[in-house]
Amino acid sequence: MPVQAERLASLEQRLTDHEARCEERLGEIKASAANTLIAVEGLKNRFLTMAVALAAWALAQAWAGSQARLAHLETARPTTVHDIAACCGASELGARSPT
Repeated sequence: MPVQAERLASLEQRLTDHEARCEERLGEIKASAANTLIAVEGLKNRFLTMAVALAAWALAQAWAGSQARLAHLETARPTTVHDIAACCGASELGARSPT
């Protein structure tokens, strides 16, 4: 019976070694998963920062466009014949032929 006892001890040792390797691998997998989650959080934060920056840029472009339109509306337009002549030149007014 000593042979069976040796086989049983050998199997128990192999099982113990296998469990130790599995625990070690599980620890490595957990560490890798934690690092991956940290990396994903970093990417999410970068994406949100870029989205906010893009929205701010779009709002700045819209604001600049509206300011340009307001400035264009606020400029004085020629209202009298003399203002039109000064603006466009008297030669253009005289160049028209009556029809």
